[in-house]
Amino acid sequence: MATKRPGRAGIFDGAPRTPCKRRGAGISPASHSAAYSWDILSDVLTWSPSAAALLGLHARDLPRTGRAFSHLVEPGSGADRREAMAAQAGSNRSFETRYALRLGPDQVLMVEDTGRWLPDSQERPAFVRGLLRAHAGFTPQDCLPARIQARSGLLVRIQNGINEALRVSQTCTLIVGALEGDDADALDVIARKLRPMMRRQDHFGALSPSRFALTLIGCPATEAPGAMRRAAGLLRDCSGALTLAAACAPDHTFKATKLLRFAEQALESAQAGSQPFILYDPRPASRSPRAEKASFDVVGALNDRRLALACAPMVDAHSRGPVLMQAMAALIGPGGRTVPLGAIPALDDANLSLLVDGRMLELAAEYLAGHPAERLALPVAPATLNDPEWLPMLAAHLGARPGIESRLVIEVPEIALAKDGTLLGRLHAMKAVGIGLSLSGFGSDQVPPSSLAHMPFDMLKIDGVFIQPLKRSTEDRLFVRALVDRAQNMGIALAAEWVDDEATARLLAAWGVDYLEGSLFGEPEAVQPPQRLRGMLKRAGG
Repeated sequence: MATKRPGRAGIFDGAPRTPCKRRGAGISPASHSAAYSWDILSDVLTWSPSAAALLGLHARDLPRTGRAFSHLVEPGSGADRREAMAAQAGSNRSFETRYALRLGPDQVLMVEDTGRWLPDSQERPAFVRGLLRAHAGFTPQDCLPARIQARSGLLVRIQNGINEALRVSQTCTLIVGALEGDDADALDVIARKLRPMMRRQDHFGALSPSRFALTLIGCPATEAPGAMRRAAGLLRDCSGALTLAAACAPDHTFKATKLLRFAEQALESAQAGSQPFILYDPRPASRSPRAEKASFDVVGALNDRRLALACAPMVDAHSRGPVLMQAMAALIGPGGRTVPLGAIPALDDANLSLLVDGRMLELAAEYLAGHPAERLALPVAPATLNDPEWLPMLAAHLGARPGIESRLVIEVPEIALAKDGTLLGRLHAMKAVGIGLSLSGFGSDQVPPSSLAHMPFDMLKIDGVFIQPLKRSTEDRLFVRALVDRAQNMGIALAAEWVDDEATARLLAAWGVDYLEGSLFGEPEAVQPPQRLRGMLKRAGG
């Protein structure tokens, strides 16, 4: 095993921690970047504290689901997150893309989105961790592509129409239409044909060469179907199939961006159902069948004892010798291939994460008992840490296998501390039974540094979302260097994940990072049978 360098207390030498003067205690991520986690199965989206500043929103207004976030993506501005994941599928399941976020009628933010996804039992994306970055606040309107500028102008006119309608206690209906065909003059023809039904405050605008928007002031939701029928009648001589959809203010929203989005969503539904026109339905969509099935997949794997303990090596940053194995839950796929599972779906199964983490603890304890020279770091979900059964379960497994506690590290996600202020007592209780504690997600500032310095952690692990862009971003290098300084000032050992290339490994080692993990040192593999783990350790050590 690697020997710790003098002056840094860690989980491998038993030395006491002696916090130093914290020069970097006030460092936080820049307001132009924010880390996030997205549970695709439940669609829950979780942000780091800097997200509100990045998007210029109040924290309560941040999109809390992947669906809500996708609504902010400006159409045609670039591949969104799902498209990027599909296009850049690879061994490390990373992605990188750029697109625009529409935050207001004339507010557009150009962002870069990077991250990685973990699969479900069918190897489909199930959980994403990423970093959203913008380099210069709101992009000046005159620097945007002409199509986005035109959409901004149209949204401003729609918002003005909504405001005017509300001022005189009226309503506003927005009709969007799509005309199939390649007639370049089609929209000019449509605008001319629709004039008989337009009043002075109403206006017509182009969304694309084949789509248009018609704003009708003083048209309530009850009359919207009739307005669409009249529009269809006026346009009956146009070549190509016509589809119309409508949304109304204030019935559906007060904001132009949402009103246009609702109308476009209704248009897509009308086209999918081959309906000539449709009014937006605000009722929430039913839960995805895939989300319903996810919990049964995990429960089935538990019942059939198909869940396996997979591990990837963590190495000393300087000697590259193996220090411990990073454990995770996995399934053995076709051909014996290991499929690591992401976060357990946050569905209605309140104790599902406890069942999975309990099974992984059982497998880890069995392995450590049979291999006295090995160490394992085992991540535990926030829901598990909050469950009253977790501590008795941990104590029972350690009591049944005396001597393994000093070689077991429980990994706690930083977001768990932010969500539960009472978790500190449970951390001390876990520490009291002799295990090591590691904090994952370091750098997202979910917990104030002043509080973190007094928590019983032996190791901090820099979130991989900050490691992935190191090679191409000076700003990210400065930020990670500040994180290293912060950990050194607290006297806590530091690890980095998602280390995939030699240049990044050397850079982190030069800065003072103690331990590294990532595809450069080995992909996760199931540790059963035991010979496979010994082979991984030999390969990691060269």
